[in-house]
Amino acid sequence: MADTPISKNILFQSEQHPLVPLEFDSREGYLLSLIHQKAYARAAEMTDGLDVLDVGCNNGYGTMKIAERSASVIGVDVSSQAIEAAIATHARPNIEYRLVDGAGLPFGDKTFDLVTSFQVIEHVDVVEPYLREIRRVLRDTGQVVFTTPNRCIRLDPGMTPWNPFHVREYEAAELEETLRSVIPNVSVEGLFAVPELYKIEYERVHRAKMAARRPRAAHFRGTARAALFGAAKAVLPKGFVSFLRKAAAGNPANRPVDDAESAELSEFIARWSLSDLFYSDENLDVALDLIAICSMER
Repeated sequence: MADTPISKNILFQSEQHPLVPLEFDSREGYLLSLIHQKAYARAAEMTDGLDVLDVGCNNGYGTMKIAERSASVIGVDVSSQAIEAAIATHARPNIEYRLVDGAGLPFGDKTFDLVTSFQVIEHVDVVEPYLREIRRVLRDTGQVVFTTPNRCIRLDPGMTPWNPFHVREYEAAELEETLRSVIPNVSVEGLFAVPELYKIEYERVHRAKMAARRPRAAHFRGTARAALFGAAKAVLPKGFVSFLRKAAAGNPANRPVDDAESAELSEFIARWSLSDLFYSDENLDVALDLIAICSMER
């Protein structure tokens, strides 16, 4: 894999994908943060004294969490902006951050006890080499954990992902089949939340799906895909990804939040936490997110 040319998709992701926000201006934004943090909290339970690799670490917000109990953690990402932010904001003595080119992992065989790769596989255009590299650097007794959005609640059958950074989204069975092609032991669970939180995230992705059904949205998605393989900077100018993130979070106009809204958001944040989200192996078609825990043991 080290000799594989860097794809235009990886260049697009590295140059255009936004950093995970550390502050929130909406309930939806805060809930998305909880969804992402929940996976790292789950992985942290598995890391006592281990050597861990975090593939797709973004700004290191989750790498910091799993480092609390690990012997060592290396966070890697294809985005230089992400790695710079991780070093600046989420440093710790047992963490190292590295920029990777997306064509391979610069580590020897069987280097890590645990590999995490959260919200990454949906961005990967050629999945098998990505999985084989993770398998290669994993020790024989090691585990790897993936998370990805649940296609079932986000897309109609045959619909292209409305998030222009996603190449392919997965249902639980598809995710399991894809992972099993390279890693033999795979267990998939779904992420759920208490009813009020579940409703917020479900309605957010439902709004995005409805918008993606419109003819103009379909035309835009085609433009975005063309940009991905040719003129990304021209089609996605500076500031676009910030607008996109706010639109997906329910604040498309990027309008100021007044004092009453700010107080309401503060109350919302104080009320809800990671304990209000949970994983289950039942009803995966309606899960908010998917998590796969895998090992080399057959």
